[in-house]
Amino acid sequence: CTGYLQKVLNQQLTNHIRETLPQLRNNLQSQLLSMEKEVTEYRNIRPDDPSYKTKALLLTVQKFETEFCQAIDGTGSEIGTHTLSGGALINKIFHERFPYELVKIECDEKQLRTEISYAIKNIHGIRTGLFTPDMAFETIVRKQIDKLKGPTIKCIDLVISELIKVVHDCTAKMENFPRLREEIERIVTQQLKEKEVRTKDQLIMLVNIQLSYMNTNHEDFIGFANAEQKSSDSGKNKLGNQIIRKGWLTIQNIPVLRSGGRDFWFMLNTDTLTWYK
Repeated sequence: CTGYLQKVLNQQLTNHIRETLPQLRNNLQSQLLSMEKEVTEYRNIRPDDPSYKTKALLLTVQKFETEFCQAIDGTGSEIGTHTLSGGALINKIFHERFPYELVKIECDEKQLRTEISYAIKNIHGIRTGLFTPDMAFETIVRKQIDKLKGPTIKCIDLVISELIKVVHDCTAKMENFPRLREEIERIVTQQLKEKEVRTKDQLIMLVNIQLSYMNTNHEDFIGFANAEQKSSDSGKNKLGNQIIRKGWLTIQNIPVLRSGGRDFWFMLNTDTLTWYK
């Protein structure tokens, strides 16, 4: 029984080694290639050279810059297949998340009509107005435009968070230089935060520019005159050249007609009035 158990265990151990050995060999080869590549980069650097530290620093920083740009452009050697990251995720934020946030701020039409009614009444005060005041229109429109600031700021925050994550991923390969890694992360993150503040200020200023003046003379804005013209044109197009009324018409008190009144057959169309003798 002991001999049989020993034989079975030896067979299982052999099978396990055969199954895991190829993967172990691949891992060792991958690590070897990675180390050879790193050694090649430092082959021309001599420790006794006074500029050794400067050259190593510049080489490391250039490598970080290249990997950061590749992560944003999607041209890196390591392409993720499980989740979006880097430039792909930022692209999704711009083209999917930001429009989604804009759709979420759509207001209820019933609530908007109530707000317009209250604005008109508050502007008229004790008086009973005949026309809708411009101030009511501008107040409601400004309130709707001002809602764009929220999704805009949120989009910037999401992009900055992803950029900081890309920085951490790129500096993870600097484990041999912990102090350099920490300093690079601090400097780059500080620069991103400064650009974040400037970007938010610029976009908020852009929204405020839109809030400062309402161009009701723009061709895309209907207005009262254009609305009246549009309604008239649509009414004509709807009726077409139709006969509204026809029959006999008696015309009197015309000097040309010496015999007094005279009967004419008339036809009233949508655009013209025609009569016949």
